[in-house]
Amino acid sequence: MEEVKDYIVDKFGRPKNLFILAMILTIPFLFLVWMSFYDWGFIGLLDELIGNEFYEERGSLLTWAFIFITRLGDGWFIALFTIVLSLYIWRFRKNTRLAVWYFLTVSVGAGGVNQLVKILFRRPRPTHVEHLIVQGGYSFPSGHAMGSIITYGALLFLIIRASKTWLPVLIGSVTLLPLIALIGMSRIYLGVHYPSDVIGGYSLGLAMLSLSIGLYSVSLKDKGYKKGQR
Repeated sequence: MEEVKDYIVDKFGRPKNLFILAMILTIPFLFLVWMSFYDWGFIGLLDELIGNEFYEERGSLLTWAFIFITRLGDGWFIALFTIVLSLYIWRFRKNTRLAVWYFLTVSVGAGGVNQLVKILFRRPRPTHVEHLIVQGGYSFPSGHAMGSIITYGALLFLIIRASKTWLPVLIGSVTLLPLIALIGMSRIYLGVHYPSDVIGGYSLGLAMLSLSIGLYSVSLKDKGYKKGQR
């Protein structure tokens, strides 16, 4: 099993493969960008149809659960989580390179790039439905979707790199992947994002994460790091 894991990590960690994957992952985002120039067209209709399915399920208990889940993707929580984890990697794991990589990946990808794209497109938040939480700013792409997939996706990458068995990878996957999905769903349910905002956030977030992992892999090769020192 360890040999299989090493093979997968080696293949996944090749910079060329990751850069190609990054370009592929931007396709849904670029399609939505194209649709934005046509006032979202049929995407806008799909947004309303899909959104209505979420709104019809609203209830006090479910609302409380989704508000809690969405907080795990809030900017303040992501920032705090990133700082704490980066400090842990630097101080206790003794890996400055990896700590800096994680901090920059989240702060630049989930923070800087997302805000820049929001300002460029200035899509208003949904107005046809009640917002169950107060949320300012623009709508596209979803910062929570993009931030969660970069933050928790990068964490899963760290778990995969550090794990010597499949168990930590399995636990991390069944915990983090549903969390990422639920954070995106919470934004639609709470009425502060269109479904296309969430899809755009996931697409751009995955592309940024893939690009960042590729750059990290390049840095390891350039410095001649051995496998056990990564």
